[in-house]
Parts: sequence; C-alpha cells; structure tokens
Amino acid sequence: MQLSYLLEEAVQRLKPLNWTKFVSMQRRQPLKIVASGLKSEKAIVFDMMETESFTTVEELTFCMHASMLLPGIAGPMMNIGRKNEKLQQILRNNHGDDFEPLMDALVYEPLPYRSAISEGATHVVVLRTKPDGVDVLGNPSLLERLLLRRFFLRKNTLPNIYRRMRRQEHKHLYANDVIVLNDAVNHDTRGYTDTSSPHLLPIALPPGSPEISRLETDRDEILLGVRRGFARAYDALVLDPKERGRGMAVAMKCFPDTILKYDPLEILANTTNKGSSAFEVYMRSCYPHSEEILENAARAIYKE
Repeated sequence: MQLSYLLEEAVQRLKPLNWTKFVSMQRRQPLKIVASGLKSEKAIVFDMMETESFTTVEELTFCMHASMLLPGIAGPMMNIGRKNEKLQQILRNNHGDDFEPLMDALVYEPLPYRSAISEGATHVVVLRTKPDGVDVLGNPSLLERLLLRRFFLRKNTLPNIYRRMRRQEHKHLYANDVIVLNDAVNHDTRGYTDTSSPHLLPIALPPGSPEISRLETDRDEILLGVRRGFARAYDALVLDPKERGRGMAVAMKCFPDTILKYDPLEILANTTNKGSSAFEVYMRSCYPHSEEILENAARAIYKE
C-alpha cells in the first residue's frame, strides 16, 4: 500500500490541504489522531493545540501515516522522538530508548471512543466499518502469521506486540467494544442534555450487508461501499424524521454514477488547476454549463 502517495502526493501536492483554514479550525474543532505506541503499549493521541504533535502539514501527514500503518502491508514502522517537544520523523527501524515506534490504532484502541471520553467528550459518534452480526475474530492465515513474525520479531524486535497480535487480542478488544457500544445505545434512555455520563452512538451497516475488502481496488465496489456507509450515517443522524430512510437516495446525489466515468489520475495529470477535485475538472470539460450544474447539485444536497 502506497500511503505516501495519498499523504504526500495527494494531500500536499495534487490537491493540497488549505493549511491556513485547517489551523483556524483547530481552535474550534480540533483533530485528534490516534495511533498505537508499541513500546509504551498504549494508544497515543496526537493533536495540534494541546500537545503540538504537529505544526506543519508534513507533520500532520506523518501522524496520519502512523495511525493508518498496517504491519507488514503499508511500509516500515513510523517513529517519534520521545524527548522532543515537537513531532519529527527520524530514521526508521531505530528503536532505542529515546524513540517510540508507531502503527495503526487497531492494536490498542481499534474504536477510539475511550480517548474521546478521556478528553472530555460528552457525545460520541462511532462510525464502524464492519456490519453488525459479522465474526470480527476469525483466525489468522498462514500468511498473516508469517508477516507478524517477520515484522515484529525479526525486523523490529517487539515480542510483546507480536504475542498480542498472534493471540488476536486486538480483535477480542474490538469485539468487546462492539458489545459495549451497542449495549450503551440500546439501554440509554437519558435526554440529550443529561451528560452525567457520555452518550455513545455507534453507527454500522445492518446485518447481512456486504463488506469491502481492505485490499479492494475495483472502483465500482468502493463506490457502492461509500454509498452504503453514507446512507447509514445519514439515516441515523438526519434531524428531520421524514428524511430517515432516504439515505441511499441522498447518497446517489452526493456520489453519482458519473464518478465512475473518468480517470482522476489522467485528469489531474492534464490540468494546471491542481487545487480542484478531479470530478469538478471532469464536469467542466464535459458540460458547457457545468458550473451551474455543480452549484445546483450542491444546493440540493445541502438543502436535504
């Protein structure tokens, strides 16, 4: 997996993040990024305002890379210097006492609602990727076992993490979190303003819904998965009771079939307007009144 393409080429060059706007938003709605610290053996939360974990877009994408890093699949371990006040990338595979190796939050907090609660959140929405009713445990394949041994024992000398992953303890934690969250929402009859304890709202696809593989590359399948997730979230969160159940109809407007009719890489490679989305560029190139079409579509979506 080329996470560097997403986090460096796309976020920093092809479609650069508006850093000034991002920084201003951190004072009102701070972004918290959760990763697993493999020496401290706990979840680590990065943010901009409190811990100054990141102060530039490069440092932000470093934290995101660490939080998305699947062992043995998405590249080498990420590391931070423990004694440095600000986050900085250092030489990989250097696991001395001064450094903390990082990887995906799934090891210690696969559903990071605990971190949100510990930082004072009173209302927590948890978006789950797996439908209700599926087996979230399973047994590791031979390939997975070989990857774990090579990655955590031979390359990085982290026996405790190897044992945790080998015993599927992270999956047991995920399964327990699903039970806790579903139980909380099914038995919480308090009003919205009662914050004596946190309100927890997990959102997942209904039982029997098809899953999208982690390694799926087919655009049609990915788009269908995006629509299903959007529709479920819309139906759960929309304020107007009359709108509930219309999630898929709204998803079709937000993510139309037209998305599949162009190659985003080809369009971005042939336009000087790198800040625009590839879909916007495609629409302008195909339709003489594309600006009006896009504006009307956006107005209809936001109205709903």
